[in-house]
Amino acid sequence: MKNLQQYQTYLINLDRADERLKLMENEFKKCQISYERISAVDAKILDLSTYKVKNKYDRNLVPGEIGCYLSHVKTLETFIASENEFALIIEDDAILSDDFKSAVENSLSNYHKLPTKDQWDVLKLFNGKRKHIKIADIDEKYIIAACGTSIPITTIAAIWTRKAAEKFLNKIKRPLPTIQRPIDCDLQHAWEFDLRIYNLLPSVVKPAPVETQIQIDRSLRKSKFPRQIQYELNRLFPKYFYLINHHGFKKFYESFIAKKNELIK
Repeated sequence: MKNLQQYQTYLINLDRADERLKLMENEFKKCQISYERISAVDAKILDLSTYKVKNKYDRNLVPGEIGCYLSHVKTLETFIASENEFALIIEDDAILSDDFKSAVENSLSNYHKLPTKDQWDVLKLFNGKRKHIKIADIDEKYIIAACGTSIPITTIAAIWTRKAAEKFLNKIKRPLPTIQRPIDCDLQHAWEFDLRIYNLLPSVVKPAPVETQIQIDRSLRKSKFPRQIQYELNRLFPKYFYLINHHGFKKFYESFIAKKNELIK
């Protein structure tokens, strides 16, 4: 088993977001967690020479989404430059469970005990209410689970392995970070990065009741219908092939039917 000192907690926080920093300082203090603050890329002062956009999303991207994406890239680069094996990356609007630290460290302790085929690349710590496929027990309370039909669309908190960070950065940096979608939507296309993205359940974080810093014009929220259809069609078969390939047809089918029945109710 690897030394648990080989993980670092990174907090993504805008320099002007003082109240959010205070929120997270209190959360980390509650859980006795030390962290490294990453100064987030400010959408108000984006440097167009430092990134490219090759949009594959169902609407135009907004500056806040670009800033968020680049902030995660910056955090992963900081992680890679360290000697840590894992990175716990948290955005500054997270409420942590009281047992957050022990749940995270138990998950890391169990990582090398998992069969190679079940070792995750990214472990998301907030799942919402999505259906899941159980992979392994962590303890009496927590399990490692795969997404049943779709990866959660959030980057509020997750653990990355070094290998995952390297694969993701190598894929998007050509040579500048090339942004195709918002970061959470990009990670829903896990097959593009050869990543195995799992969840720790039940969730150990929840969103704080604060206003979003990613402002999206109302006109953009209503994406053009043909563009939205094309977006979903482009990922339909790769998504299901990815899920079936990782978990087998039987488990995927059971999860798919459970999701379908839930929608019917």
